[in-house]
Amino acid sequence: METLRRALQDNREVFVNIINQTNEDFETKHNNMVEDLEKVIDEVFKVRVKSEKVEQKIVEDNSRSQKLITDLEAHINTSIITEKSVRKA
Repeated sequence: METLRRALQDNREVFVNIINQTNEDFETKHNNMVEDLEKVIDEVFKVRVKSEKVEQKIVEDNSRSQKLITDLEAHINTSIITEKSVRKA
């Protein structure tokens, strides 16, 4: 009976050690996964910031181009009106 009790106790200790080791392995894997996800999030954030800067630059360039076109149209219209006035006179 004593032998059976010791065998059960030894088996229980082995089982507890296996469970603890398994839990530690899961914890390590999950921690590594979390670290990897944090790295991915950081990279996604960097890409997002970079794309927002590029988008902002495109909008600024577009706005600048639109202003130049508007100024050029105004200048051309003024030149046409002036030319018409000169020809009539």
